Amino acid sequence: MRKSIAHELKKEEINDFERNQLIRYQKRLHYRKLMRRIANINRSTLIGLSFVFLILFGALLLTLPISHANGQWAHPIDALFTATSASCVTGLAVWDTGNELSFFGQMVMIFLIQVGGIGIMTISTLFNFGLHRKLNIRQMLLVQDSLNQDDPGEVKRIAFNVFKYTFLTEFFFGTILSLYFYYSMDMGRKAFYWGYWHAISGFCNAGFDLIGNFQSLVGFQGDVTLNVCFMLLIIIGGLGFTVIDDLLQKHSWKRLTLHSKIVLVVNAILLIGGTVLIWLLEHNNIHTIGQAPLGQQWLASMFQSVSLRTAGFNTVDLASLTQPTMFLMMLMMFIGASPTSTGGGVKTTTFAVLVASTMALLRDKKDVVLFKRRLDASIINKSLAVFLLAISWVTMAVFLLLILDHNGHSFHFILFEVFSAMGTVGMGIGITPEWNIWCKLVLIMTMFIGRIGILTFGMSFFNKKVDKLRYPTENIMIG
Repeated sequence: MRKSIAHELKKEEINDFERNQLIRYQKRLHYRKLMRRIANINRSTLIGLSFVFLILFGALLLTLPISHANGQWAHPIDALFTATSASCVTGLAVWDTGNELSFFGQMVMIFLIQVGGIGIMTISTLFNFGLHRKLNIRQMLLVQDSLNQDDPGEVKRIAFNVFKYTFLTEFFFGTILSLYFYYSMDMGRKAFYWGYWHAISGFCNAGFDLIGNFQSLVGFQGDVTLNVCFMLLIIIGGLGFTVIDDLLQKHSWKRLTLHSKIVLVVNAILLIGGTVLIWLLEHNNIHTIGQAPLGQQWLASMFQSVSLRTAGFNTVDLASLTQPTMFLMMLMMFIGASPTSTGGGVKTTTFAVLVASTMALLRDKKDVVLFKRRLDASIINKSLAVFLLAISWVTMAVFLLLILDHNGHSFHFILFEVFSAMGTVGMGIGITPEWNIWCKLVLIMTMFIGRIGILTFGMSFFNKKVDKLRYPTENIMIG
């Protein structure tokens, strides 16, 4: 009897042991499956998720009472909207950054702007290299995609240069702005805080300011020093880190890459053309620049043209602009900045490729050529896809806002706001704080898509597959 009981007890112990082993094995199996699923997530999805985590982290901090001057909890949707606008370096604001946010809240904002401007993938790469860790192939390809690089061997050098160029530019112009605020505005030690804060916001093309009352830089329309500093910050930040690196490495136009040549030429055309057109459309408008001296008119026109490279600062009252000027600004905001820059939009290179391919078609040319270099068909197809997807999302966003908006905002105001969000420009007409929750969610999604790129967003829903079959071709009628 005693032996049978002992045998049963021993059997129960063995069963418990086997059961625990089985449970552990199942946990390991689930963990491996999870890791395989994560490993199979495409790189576009991971880039998007990195911004999602940054936005949610910033929204959590901005919800806290410590982030606000009144010491009260913030509405989660408003916090999410502001965190998205900062992380995506847009500039649309539902809160008065200078008056409503505390010092802690303003520091959260500038942190989100800096990280969002440089890119989380770039920062994580620098962190790993700083700890002397080697990136695996998947990590290297992920950073390569985020930096739009063709050569994986250049990732490390470009990542370090991104940090170097960012720090040096922000420090240089931050020092100038600090001294300006210190001596011209008699702000004391606060001038240095303002100087470097605005240097980061300007270089990252964010458009946020601490001046208050949603006035941006309207009160400084004729201030040459402030205007020039901000314009240079916006231009440098909007060119793209690869172009800056190319300019510093090569000192001859002939030695520059095709990408750099296209970016520089298109930016020059947009900046000069935008300046002239804005002046022609607004020089008689007494509510914007009509009553200012001629020199100030040109300075204001140039500043608006530069800021349309997705910066969001303005020195004129945007709500008082003529409708032709607003339409022109929408087009320029839609084009946006350049690849690997801190700005958004469909990008200047996309615009250049579309124009070049259209001209080649009209002239019945087989090849699309820019600066004596033939463009591959895949680049043309990619540009067409970016343009079509961006237009589709803008159309959908405007349609949704027209349905969801119950405040009766003008159609051109709504259209302007969507283009501003899609291009991550952040130029606001003044209706942003008036949006309801559903309208804010539409704009949140639009800012997010504009920052990570519409193509990256679209590709995040699909895994790359190799076509095993090629079907026969057949012609259709076009046009």
